[in-house]
Amino acid sequence: MRAHSNEGTKGTIRIVETVRRPGADAPTTHQRARYALTSRVGRDTELADLKARAAAPNGQILTLTGPVGVGKSRLASALFEQICGDFADGGRYVELDTLSLEDTDADGGLARAVAQALELTPGAAGGTPLDLLREYLGGRDFLLVLDCGNRPPHGIAELWEAVAAAARRLCLLTVGTRVLGMYGEHRVPLFPLAVPTPHDTADLGRLGQVDSVRLLVDRTKAVRPGFRLTQENRETVAKLCQMLDGLPLSIELAASRLKVSSPRALLDELSTDTETDSGAGPEVGAGVGAGVDALGLPSSAVELLVRLAVFTESFGVAEAAGVFELPLDATRQALEEMVDHSALLTEEQRDGSIRFWMLRRSRAQALEHLRRQELLGPVRADHAVFFIRQLHTIRRQLEGPRQTAALEQFGHWHQDVLAALEFLVEEGNGEAVATLATAAQPYWLLRGEVESATHWLSEALRLGVERVRVRLATLEALGEALLLDHDPAGARPWLDEALAAYTELADGPGIATVRRHLARLAQLERDLPAAENLLTLVLADLDPRGGGQWCRGAVLARLAEVRRDRGDAASASRHVTEAVRLFERMEDTRSAARAKLTLAGLLGTQGDYERAEQLACRALLLLHDRGDLPEVARGLAVLAELLTHKYGRTAAVWERAARLLGASDALRRRVGDTLAGQPEAVSRTLLGQVSERMGRSAFDTAWQEGGRCTPDEAVALALALIEPAEHQPRPTDLVGSLTRREHEVAMLVTEGLTNREVARRLGIAEWTAVNHMRKVMQKLGCTSRVQVAGRMLRPLDTAAPAAAAGR
Repeated sequence: MRAHSNEGTKGTIRIVETVRRPGADAPTTHQRARYALTSRVGRDTELADLKARAAAPNGQILTLTGPVGVGKSRLASALFEQICGDFADGGRYVELDTLSLEDTDADGGLARAVAQALELTPGAAGGTPLDLLREYLGGRDFLLVLDCGNRPPHGIAELWEAVAAAARRLCLLTVGTRVLGMYGEHRVPLFPLAVPTPHDTADLGRLGQVDSVRLLVDRTKAVRPGFRLTQENRETVAKLCQMLDGLPLSIELAASRLKVSSPRALLDELSTDTETDSGAGPEVGAGVGAGVDALGLPSSAVELLVRLAVFTESFGVAEAAGVFELPLDATRQALEEMVDHSALLTEEQRDGSIRFWMLRRSRAQALEHLRRQELLGPVRADHAVFFIRQLHTIRRQLEGPRQTAALEQFGHWHQDVLAALEFLVEEGNGEAVATLATAAQPYWLLRGEVESATHWLSEALRLGVERVRVRLATLEALGEALLLDHDPAGARPWLDEALAAYTELADGPGIATVRRHLARLAQLERDLPAAENLLTLVLADLDPRGGGQWCRGAVLARLAEVRRDRGDAASASRHVTEAVRLFERMEDTRSAARAKLTLAGLLGTQGDYERAEQLACRALLLLHDRGDLPEVARGLAVLAELLTHKYGRTAAVWERAARLLGASDALRRRVGDTLAGQPEAVSRTLLGQVSERMGRSAFDTAWQEGGRCTPDEAVALALALIEPAEHQPRPTDLVGSLTRREHEVAMLVTEGLTNREVARRLGIAEWTAVNHMRKVMQKLGCTSRVQVAGRMLRPLDTAAPAAAAGR
């Protein structure tokens, strides 16, 4: 064994061990990984995938791609270190950036450089570098890694085609920012590490498990042993990881600067660098603004890429084509080319589609480039016009069978809609702000973004809206938003003005809509006779033979609440049942679920707890699935009341009711008040009962715990089965009591899958998965999914003490 080094033109030194295998006629090489002294964070899945691909019996060509700084070379080195010994004749890791390549050769000197790296020299008969490589690899089982660094992968495809057939098995792994574009190539994209979401940031323990945060903390501790993640610095650390795009190289550089700096100071410094575009250091990604040479893209593609920076987050092919009015096929081809050069990253969607996104630093550079070219304003204007048009188109889908797709689409577009509104306000275009904000208002109210609705609609009126119809739609939308924002007094003048204008125009649908909002206002003010009168007027004016069936259903659902609160339960039940029928006929499952919550409350007051609970659980599950957070808050309160009536003999039930009411109150205060018209039993009376039953101290503790729950956690708590203690199964054969399907559901829960994901995995309906989950909880004596997971992973724990006692 001997050791030597390769020192390239850039001064990079690579240590190589040469090992002569018994019977081999030439030395085989194994190269130590460069990063053995630092831990690898967040790449176990990618490494396992690469290992499985590289183990193919007949050899193949793999291309590990990704933006600069994403950790491609580190991962490739780790792979080489772990699997080189699995190849009978070893392998070689070649860094092309460290070698002198002769541009005079047709392949840019690649074959000659690789032959030199393998220590191959021409014999007496001479021969080309390709001849030497074919002769060396003949009959061999070999791993060859070509790390291109920033070098274009010129000549690699030709090299493979020339030498692959000679080897018994040859695995060629190329590492770089670009694909080879050859038949049989297996592209393995490497994405940045996961960055914290707001939900992650809210929980210190959860935040510490996010890969980008783990890497930042790990590398910072290496230079600053006392550093740790705390409640005080968690938000700053999360923002740092987000700003650095989860790029490992950027994070490691940031960690080195934290040796003598605080996270806050570093965040402020990086923010300033980004705003002024003066922070162009190694953490800069693909360098969109650096020009054609840096990207390897044709000028037309670079021009489009720069313009794509107008999208604030991800975008699809249709959005890119629509904003810039390009043919769909040409846009798709251009985006594919950008992905192949790692200028754009991709994001798989549940429906099988793909969305594209750009690194923050690259986007900042592109926007600065547009600003210098005086193109930023026109591009932002095109962007705003596109979303005004699209949002009005999909708004109509909220009241039909495509509402789930419409809501998901708005979720993708939300940040772009806000960016478009900011631009339109800067331009002083009140009518355009009003048009876009009124189109977005239903989504904001549904998502609990009431403040966004009131802010942008108020901005539109402040700027001035001249067109009558646009102004009326804005007044109506603002009035409705203010009702949810706990401001009925603020809503009244806007709604009164809209009603007067619609009346003057003899606009029946407009009058009906505003009266429905005024009835809601009367509910909030506890003027139930006025609310009933307004709703009755709307029903009388609706033509039963014409359209307006959705409006009729909405009015009946509201009238049912008013008549329930006035003590007429029979009439309320008829009205809400008719509303459910109308909504289901139109396939508006979200509005039907809202009405079913009201019906569940009525059934509960009549003692039909079984049917009421089934209705409420189904409705809550669907509303949560649609992201209707205001109605989720109401559903939690309804279920809290039903649970106390049906199961109120145990302390656990009262504790859960307190937590659900706390979660409902916290969510309602955050997203808007939908509890107008709820019976007193669901508010003050029920709170008093729960507090008295538990004791003030215990009630306050449970209430606060509920207030800290996320909507997901609160809904899981509400849907978990409660069974009286005397009916709990004995713990000796808990897991064995499950049916095959129940066991499958329980095991998937241990993997952290949601009910929806369980249903998809098993090919069953989501409600069926929920029912199986409830039965699993009953049989295992669990009240949460966490307990189910623990029981399935440790099924014999409860039997162990008894077994020990019998010995």
